[in-house]
Order: sequence, then C-alpha cells, then structure tokens
Amino acid sequence: MLHNFANACITLIISILLVHCVKSVRSQRGALSKRINLDDLIILLLPAALVLAAQWLASSVVTAAIFGGLSVYGILVWLDAILFVQYRIEINRQTIAWFFTGSKGLSKGLPHLLALFHRFPVAALIPLVWLTSLYLLLYSSFLPVQAIIACALLAAVCRWHITASKTQVVVFAIVAAWAITQPLGMPADGALVTSLIFGVMVGVIMMLAILRTLFISQHEFLTAPTLLANILVDDSFEAASAFSPREEHRPFISPATAAKQKSPFFGHCKNANIILVTMESLGCYINPYSENGAHSRLAQRLQMQQGVWLSQQHFSLCPNTTVSTNQMYTGHYSNNPYNKSDSLFPGKEPKHIAHLRANGYKTLFLDSADTHLYDYERLLARIGFDRVWGTRDIPAKGLKADYRLWNMVDVIAEEVADGPFFLHVINDQTHMPYEVVDEQRFNRHSGNSQKAKYMNAVEEVDFILDEFLLRLGKKVDLSNTIVVFTGDHGESFGEFGYSFHSNSVILPQITVPFMLCHPKLNQRQLEHSCHFDLFPTFFDLLGIEFDYPSLGSPLGCEQRDFAYFAHSATLKGNSPANFGFINNGELLWMDRLFNQVSLLSSEQVRRPLSAKEQSYAKSLLHKMLSERGVLVS
Repeated sequence: MLHNFANACITLIISILLVHCVKSVRSQRGALSKRINLDDLIILLLPAALVLAAQWLASSVVTAAIFGGLSVYGILVWLDAILFVQYRIEINRQTIAWFFTGSKGLSKGLPHLLALFHRFPVAALIPLVWLTSLYLLLYSSFLPVQAIIACALLAAVCRWHITASKTQVVVFAIVAAWAITQPLGMPADGALVTSLIFGVMVGVIMMLAILRTLFISQHEFLTAPTLLANILVDDSFEAASAFSPREEHRPFISPATAAKQKSPFFGHCKNANIILVTMESLGCYINPYSENGAHSRLAQRLQMQQGVWLSQQHFSLCPNTTVSTNQMYTGHYSNNPYNKSDSLFPGKEPKHIAHLRANGYKTLFLDSADTHLYDYERLLARIGFDRVWGTRDIPAKGLKADYRLWNMVDVIAEEVADGPFFLHVINDQTHMPYEVVDEQRFNRHSGNSQKAKYMNAVEEVDFILDEFLLRLGKKVDLSNTIVVFTGDHGESFGEFGYSFHSNSVILPQITVPFMLCHPKLNQRQLEHSCHFDLFPTFFDLLGIEFDYPSLGSPLGCEQRDFAYFAHSATLKGNSPANFGFINNGELLWMDRLFNQVSLLSSEQVRRPLSAKEQSYAKSLLHKMLSERGVLVS
C-alpha cells in the first residue's frame, strides 16, 4: 500500500521536472514563462493518480493502457515544445493531423524539426526519461530508487544545458550520490516518508487552488494558465452568431483598399532612388525613441539631414520577418505561415515591385540572413526582384556576420549604374540570440541579459549599416535618394510574459522606428504609420500613380485614420495566437495563449474587460480576422 503512494509521489515529482524541462525548451522561442504554475501542478496530479490506480488494481491490461496513454501524452507534450520552437505552432487535435500531412510535416519538415537537437541535444532525452520512469514506476515490484533519481538527475541536466542553471545539477548530483549508496528498492520507512510527502504535496496544491478562488492575486504562479490541456481540446476560435459592430468600429471591420489619394508631396522626389533599410528585430530602443537605449549613428545622421519624416509610432502589423515582408510588398494581409498546406503566405499578388519595374526601376534585395529558411526564398521570388542576395551569396573576404554586407557595395554599385533603383537591405545579427562580433568595441551595455546582448548587437549592426550607406554613397550618386530606416518588426523582453518576437502583438513587438528622408522634403513629425504605408508613400513621392487595390496610404496625407489591425505569426488552432485592433493608440488585445481579452494603453497599462465587453471584443476581432483572410475556416 505505502509503495503505491510512494510511486505516485515520485510520478508527480518526475512529471514536474520534465514539464519544467519542456518549458525550458519552449522558452527558446520566447513565448511564455518557463516556470511551473498552479494549473500545471493540478493537471500533473492526473498521471500520479493513474499510476496509483494501476498499482491498486494490479491488472496487466489496465497497467498497459495507462502506460501507453501516459507515454503518448508525454511525448506529445514534448513534441509540442519542439514544434513551437521550430514552426511556431501548438499541438492540438487539428495540428496533430496537420503535422503528418502538411507541407511542413514529416516528408518536408523533419530535417528542420531535428535541427533543434543540434543546439540542445539533451532535449532529445526528455521523452526517454519519461518512458523509462513510467516503466519503472508501473512494472517494478520494488521501486529502484537509484534509477528514479538518475532520471531526475538527467532531467536536471536537460534543464541546465538549456538554461545554464547549474544549481539544480548540484542539488540532484548530491541526491543521486546519496541514492546510489542506499539498498536497492524502497524500504518500508522510505515508502512511508515518500507517501507522507505525496499527501502534503496534494494537500498544498488543493489548498492553493481553493485560496485562488477566494483571494485575488496577480502572481504569475497563480494566474499563468497551463498549456498541458491544449493537446486534448479543440482550439477553434469562434464568435457569437449574431454580431452587430458599434458605429465607431464599423468602418474598420474590412480593410480599406480604395484608390490612393495624392498628397501635397506628390512627385516631389521624381526619379529618386529608394534605399529601404530594415534592421532585423529593431524595436523602439534607439534614439530618439529611447533615452537609455542603443545609440544609433545612422538615426542621428539622418535626423541631421534636411527633409526627415519621423513617425512617433510606426507599426509592423505582424512581428515576423517573412509575414511583415509579405505585407510590405503585397499591400495586403495574408494567412499565417503555416495555416495552409502551402507555406507561401500567398494573400494577394505582390504588385508593388512589378509596378516599380514597369516605371524603369532596378529592384534589388540584400539580406545577410539565410533566405532559404521558412520558404523565404520562394516568397522573394514571387515578389519579383531583379536580384536577390542571401547569406549564401555574400562573400566573406575576411569579414564575419553582417560585416560581409560591405563586400556587396561594389556589386550593387555595378548593378545600379544605369538608372533609378530600389534597394532593400536587411541584416541578421540582431535576430535572437543576438551576435556581437567586435566585443571590444560594442560592449556599452553591460551584463549577460538578453536585452544587454541585443542592445550591443543593435549598436554594432547600426554601425555596419551606416558604413554600408556611406561606402555606397562613394560609389553611386545618392543625392536624389529616398532613404528609409526602420525595423522589420520589434522585440520584447518579458513584457506580459512574452519575449523575442512573432508570438504577440504587444507594442514592443510591433512598434519600430521609422525615418524617411530626401533633400527635397521638409522636416515633419508623423503621429502614426505602418509598413502598409511604405509603397503608397514611395509612389506618391515619386509621382507614380497606381490603381490596383492596396492597404496603406501616402504619409504626406494629413487625414489618416489611427486604426490598425495586427496579428502574431504564432498560431493557436484556426487563428493567430495573438491579435488586436489599435485605435487611437489603444490596443484591444486578444491573447489566446493566455485566453484573455484586455485593453492596453499606449503606456502599456492593461485594463481588464467585463464579460460583456469581452464577448463583444471577441466577436469584433473574429470578424476582423475573417475579413482579412487570416482566420482558417
């Protein structure tokens, strides 16, 4: 009898350890907290109860069924983390079927799926630890303490290797050393102690669950939801069948793609070249957006020139490089990367580059990152540039990382020698995990935090891009050139439980710097803008008319609605996991990972909504998703 409760106790402990490991893996995509929360503990009581039931009933059929069910469930929880890191999707009933049949399933996606284990090989041991533990717990007549402690130690090593937390390894090494010196099996007194520990753990978990219903607390342990149940539920996002939008929202239900009006600046920059610089993951952490952030030499130099347009709030309406690129060049929303069987994020046909080319422009795209990931090269080919260079096309010549962009100056100068050109330049070092090559020079932000590494990487890349433009200016006449400096998307560092990008529409991830300059323009402050506005603004300044439907409007127009719809690239069921409507600076935010709807002010202060307000907000956002083609029917 006591051995049964001891086994249940150790099942609970091993489950907690391995879920912690899985969360550590999942955190590499920066979505959610890696800490165990109360809802996790409540669900983890189930495998402990099932092990207890299997030994209580002593039926080989029941034991085999429980072993099989818990084995499959544990592997799916682990696979959920792997898929989330590599593909930004979650395991649920829909995606299990999708994974085995979709374009990123076993036939095409397995090599990329396995790439994670090159970075964290011990992550592959997590399901082995789980299966070994279950077998010993269910099929050993006397529980071998040494084997279970060894499993716990292996779990701690997994955790340490992923997050560099050495404390757990030391603790478990001491416990393992003690266990090895003990007799095999579980002595009666040991079983009694372990059973008492199990009773205390269950009691504490239940007490905390009761106290949570009686008292309000915002502590992460009590408020963070569990993701363990998602595997068994239907993740469809549905809205009320009868929905009538309020008058203030009615104009924004469907995206406006009417013909673009001309601004007072129409044709002011006729025949100008265009250089669009989008720094990877550049949030509003540089001057003049942040006093204590990274220093941008490029931003400072652009602001000193005549004719700078500076946007106070510029939005990338999907915090993901590929999706935001598609939005820029199509002028439309598109399905999330992996919603469809084909991951080209098709949306509408990209006509902007073709229209520039029809008006005599040479169009070039230069990216120091690997454009062969996530079908990026297929998207770029679809956009229709004259020339595309990715990391595999850029020679090193003794230079590393983004410094290699300097080796492309002569190549580009030769390409654009005979007419106006459009050049889009994007880098790689400021993408997580943030690389600094010259640590002697770029170390102004001290510490080992992710944000400090990011800030130093931003300052190094800013220097590289500024120097790239200066060197290009010595080879090519840039006196008649529109230069735009922005980010493809932003980056967050723990706000509301989110880090990095792609996974949320909180402002740190979707707001980016925006500066546009040309000698023939006057200095202007823009209250707001977005990536959809880029090409309508280019065509307006160049004096090029276009009549095809497109989102966005020329930034030279004074009357522009401060209304934007944003969505994440992270998926949950049939919709993005995060999306929201920005109206006059406030974000109506649907967070499906945490299953909450709230209103965020421009200062990032969150106001919860009443049940009635939440119902209306869900229906409104559901309709907006559907009208933009981002919701999977």
